[in-house]
Amino acid sequence: MDHRAWFDLSGEVALVTGGARGIGLAIAEALARAGALVVIADISAGGAKAAAALAEAGLEVHFQRADVTDSTAVEALLDRVQAEHGRLDMLINNAGMSARMPAECYPDDALDRMIDLNLKAVFYLMRGAAKRWIQRGTKGRIVNLASFAGLVADPLSAPYAATKGAVVQLTRTCAVEWAPHGIRVNAIGPGYVRTEMTARTLDMPETGAAIRARTPLGRAAAPEEIAGAALFLVSAASSYVTGHILMVDGGWTAV
Repeated sequence: MDHRAWFDLSGEVALVTGGARGIGLAIAEALARAGALVVIADISAGGAKAAAALAEAGLEVHFQRADVTDSTAVEALLDRVQAEHGRLDMLINNAGMSARMPAECYPDDALDRMIDLNLKAVFYLMRGAAKRWIQRGTKGRIVNLASFAGLVADPLSAPYAATKGAVVQLTRTCAVEWAPHGIRVNAIGPGYVRTEMTARTLDMPETGAAIRARTPLGRAAAPEEIAGAALFLVSAASSYVTGHILMVDGGWTAV
């Protein structure tokens, strides 16, 4: 058996939210290089530039602008993907945000934004994709981006950690609920990953040093290292894996 065929996504369609940069962009590229047609969904115009750059490299990547915190917009997005590409096989819920501040100082509006993007948007997309797969009698795969902070304490990020803990439970519960329909639901729990969003924290001398010291592998991850986990979880190599949180955290949660 040629095990490389397990990772061949030719003829399949993937939707990656928050794909304009960072982890989402790395995942979009990885899936496209594995043969999938990839739709990047992002509220930022940067998503169009990212998709165009990947298309110029010979990959089949498209862009759809969407505000995934709006359930009506999510339904329209899923309809457009189906109408324009004929199918949807995998959903990568990557769009998210983080913030670091003492819990007692966290303002209401920031809490609402965090919950809207990190939790409600994830559920809107999961619900919409699963509903369509079940109605059509087709199988699908969902990969959610959780976090090490969804499993263990991460001081100064209480609302973020709470949303990621909720994503963990959405993943596990929906995996069991939708298993009879052939829908697999898994999540990735990254540790610190060097992106535009985390660079400031990682580059603070004391904070960066503390993070490296706390991580058994002694460094932050590159976005491509998270993309490798996503490729595994949507591929045939993980066909018997569902309801799993794959920690890609350099050993953070093992300590």
